[in-house]
Amino acid sequence: MTLRREPVLLAVSSAAPDTTIGQTELFDGFYSQLYSGVPHARRLFIDSTRVQRRHFYWDPRRAYSDGFPPTGALMDAWEQGALELGRRVVPAVLAGHDPATVGTFIMVSTTGYTCPGPEVRLAAELGLRSDIRRISIGHMGCYAAITGLRTALDALAARPDELVLVVCTELTSMHCQPDAISEQIIVQGLFGDASAAMLLGTRPADRPVGHPTTDHPSAGAPACGVSADVVATRTVTHPGTAEHMRIRVQEDGFRLCMSPAVPAMLGSTTPPFVDQLLEGSGLGVADVRHWAIHPGGPRIVAEVGAALGLSEAQLRPSMEVLRDYGNCSSATVLLVLQRMLALDRPEAGDHAVLIAFGPGLTTEAALLRF
Repeated sequence: MTLRREPVLLAVSSAAPDTTIGQTELFDGFYSQLYSGVPHARRLFIDSTRVQRRHFYWDPRRAYSDGFPPTGALMDAWEQGALELGRRVVPAVLAGHDPATVGTFIMVSTTGYTCPGPEVRLAAELGLRSDIRRISIGHMGCYAAITGLRTALDALAARPDELVLVVCTELTSMHCQPDAISEQIIVQGLFGDASAAMLLGTRPADRPVGHPTTDHPSAGAPACGVSADVVATRTVTHPGTAEHMRIRVQEDGFRLCMSPAVPAMLGSTTPPFVDQLLEGSGLGVADVRHWAIHPGGPRIVAEVGAALGLSEAQLRPSMEVLRDYGNCSSATVLLVLQRMLALDRPEAGDHAVLIAFGPGLTTEAALLRF
């Protein structure tokens, strides 16, 4: 009889571009001129976002000094940046594992597109198998890391003796738009650049999950072992809400629209969604000690946290990542997971929920057990 195997999150890693710019410095050095005709632009850009610094592959102060490049130039730059960050996150997350055991490579991004994608060159450069199964998950938004996670679970169900690599790379800095409106000021004040990776495998069902490693780095550090069972995942898309958050690819690049109604909507829809995620686990919200909530903005974290009755300490990983990185689209929830591991140091038997939101409006989540 073949012993059933359970999916396990084995490691996470992250990297960000070396250029770090403080929010005030960035506004004064570039955006103050771009938004000079908008009342309260400085308050919207700095105070309302709660971001203090971000990492940029393209420094807006130089990249847009001579105008705004067309979409083709943006995609060329995205590919090069995705390769550079991938060369850092993939070796880190694979440390201690045989690359030949990785059977599936899932590449996630909302901020760029090339065919073939950067995962083809990364696989070749980093010694992954030539017969590796490649999956590209594109243009799904900030929740797509969890889309990548549940796609990995499907691969593990079919081939439990292999490992699955998931890489989320987002370079939002090349999607600046000149529209001098309040919505775009907040968007340009929120988003930053980063890459994050997960490695998943399986364990025999009769063997308990290993303890998480004790030397958890913070978000942005090379890698850390996790050893967490993936207990459940869940997805929901709310009908009639698509226009509240959307991304369109146009001649002059990508355009993101985000309604100010989104935080309140997520505050009302998230508690019943989490109840459904936890259904069958024997857990209630109060039983989950650790939370990695995607910081789409400070109001989203505040509304969702209040609706779930979470403490300031439970929201701290999300708010610290927002402060230090901004919203890095799909990579962000994995940055929060790394920060959560560093701050909370989960113990064996603890549970965590990873939850992210994006266009649709769509919510995705995963329940982990350490």
